[in-house]
Amino acid sequence: MIHDLWSVLPPPPDTAHIPVTNPTLRALLIRRGIVDDDSFRRFTAPALGDLHDPSSIHGMDHACERITRAIRDKEAIVIYGDYDVDGVTSIVMLRTVLRTLGADVDFVVPHRLVDGYGLKMEVLDRVLHERNVRLVITVDCGITSVEPVQRAIERGIDVIITDHHLPPGVLPEAAAVLNPKQPGCEYPFKELAGVGVAFKLCCELIKRGGKKISIESLLKIAAIGTIADVAPLVGENRTIASLGLHALADVRNPGLRALLKRLGLNGRALRAVDVGFKIGPRINAAGRLASANTAIDLFAATDEDAAWQLCAELDRMNSERQAIELQVRECAEQQIARDREVANDVERILVLAGEGWHRGVLGLTAGRIAQRYHRPTLAMTIEGDLCIGSGRSIPTINLHEELSNVDDLFLHFGGHEFACGFSLATSNLSALRERLHARFELLDESLFRREARVDAVLTLAGIDHNFIAAHELLQPFGAGNPQPLFMIRDVTITGTRMFAEDCSELSLEDATGRGVGVLWPSAKELAPQLVRAVDLLVRVEPDKWNGGGRVEVVDVRAVEGI
Repeated sequence: MIHDLWSVLPPPPDTAHIPVTNPTLRALLIRRGIVDDDSFRRFTAPALGDLHDPSSIHGMDHACERITRAIRDKEAIVIYGDYDVDGVTSIVMLRTVLRTLGADVDFVVPHRLVDGYGLKMEVLDRVLHERNVRLVITVDCGITSVEPVQRAIERGIDVIITDHHLPPGVLPEAAAVLNPKQPGCEYPFKELAGVGVAFKLCCELIKRGGKKISIESLLKIAAIGTIADVAPLVGENRTIASLGLHALADVRNPGLRALLKRLGLNGRALRAVDVGFKIGPRINAAGRLASANTAIDLFAATDEDAAWQLCAELDRMNSERQAIELQVRECAEQQIARDREVANDVERILVLAGEGWHRGVLGLTAGRIAQRYHRPTLAMTIEGDLCIGSGRSIPTINLHEELSNVDDLFLHFGGHEFACGFSLATSNLSALRERLHARFELLDESLFRREARVDAVLTLAGIDHNFIAAHELLQPFGAGNPQPLFMIRDVTITGTRMFAEDCSELSLEDATGRGVGVLWPSAKELAPQLVRAVDLLVRVEPDKWNGGGRVEVVDVRAVEGI
């Protein structure tokens, strides 16, 4: 058993007026705030009209006026973006729109291994010495860049910040700051990804510029960035993701079309999992190991041959990234094992650091370890006198808030509630570890209990075609809209067939009938327990082979554990 506790959620009060009769599915929708025809339509069939007015983002007027003036006066504009999928898609989108509006625009991206994260004048200097730039627009970064913005202003350069990270107490003195999270911003949805903020700027520029630019085309790019950045798929993010995924069935951009073809995804509406586990990692690989320019070049490719070669390079980088990540993660696991021998348990926060760990995989390493041990995790590389790291948390703990209490130790610190980036002097590493361990010992023990919140109890017979069709209305799944967890009681495993390494197809039977299950590598440790009558914790998926449904095993326990 992976989880410490399985808790079946009680059915919510049902006074909803929605066109769903199945009580289990009604409960799932009601828990998501779907209680009437309007909210049901917005959730299951979002439309362009559901997008909020971009002009209500604080600073939008100033941003559009400054950009319009730069286009009119033929001033050179530089987009400064982050090196992850969120930043790459933001650059691609904004550059496309600005060029269509007649702007003289270029972009620059810091190199993760050389420059690190955030707005830096030394990175801008790479283009400033070649061009007389008068306007810089940041995407997916800049909200904490008080000093770099001031330096730019002193050189006669205006800066527009578009970002979605948590704002500091003092904002940069930019020409405009677009961030729904900033104080005083009345925009109704606060959880846009960086590409979502860039998308809203593009929509307003298009409206004011009077140009015919397809919003649907922009949504394809915005959906990729939103999902890959693990933004919560609720509210406007859900609208962006749903419309964009549907539109990705018809792609005209040669680079993106080649990538989908290479991944076997072309010609059909995509699911969030396709972006999260196939498209996103390949776009991210460029910025993790080398330059994000490779991914940006893919979207700018004009012919299939060039696009295919860039796809092949991203594939190669992704394979290299996987190997490097495995190596770093194994080193981190060794540290955990050594500490566990001393403490006889896993610490409440894992503070892991190693000489020369690759910067590009620190976030992935922290995320995987946090998920495995159900502990907030910091993964850091030690580079002489400097430590650079990423942190990932668990759903019950706001890591950004906890790290804010020790931010006097950091040289740089920022991020979200559950994902942070930071740097500190190596001499402060011991103090960081000691102070965090002391703080986390004061937290309630229940925060570290791995609890499975079970949406409902199902039977195998109940997972029929109608149930699957209605269940699919909850797509796309992701942060903020997790795929439902179900329990099936007293299941007998009547057969097992291996169909790939660490992948098993299971023949299942309960008192109501038979079904098919899958055990993926992420749950392979459960295999030895699937030898007798058990209770299963599962997720439900369509089965393209039989037209019905199948279950993906998440956890298992003995029947006597009921």
